[in-house]
Amino acid sequence: MYVKRIQRPGIDTVAEAVAILRLILRDYRRGYTWDDSSKYCTKIPMTHDLFERRARYVKTLAAKHGATRSELQRIDQIIDYVIKYKRLPKTYNDRARKMIVKTRKKTVKKTRRRRHRR
Repeated sequence: MYVKRIQRPGIDTVAEAVAILRLILRDYRRGYTWDDSSKYCTKIPMTHDLFERRARYVKTLAAKHGATRSELQRIDQIIDYVIKYKRLPKTYNDRARKMIVKTRKKTVKKTRRRRHRR
């Protein structure tokens, strides 16, 4: 799964930030996440502390990628709400759902072998 970008790479709109927060909430609810900092991806528990750090980091990324001051204030309000209530505000659920793109694994079609006639 990944978040569809609207303008340029990085989090520069509220919709992208909300979609990333939705993915962070999904990991928190299921209780684990993936750590890809090493050579192999490893499954790690998603603790409340890790949940808060990842949610707060969304604002840092938005600031680095050029979000406006008003967008940063709105993102900060949404982050506080998400940390307090462990869910997105109702007004942002649809927007977040539309921004998340699910990827599918490519499956190889099995072809039937033809018998050779003699």
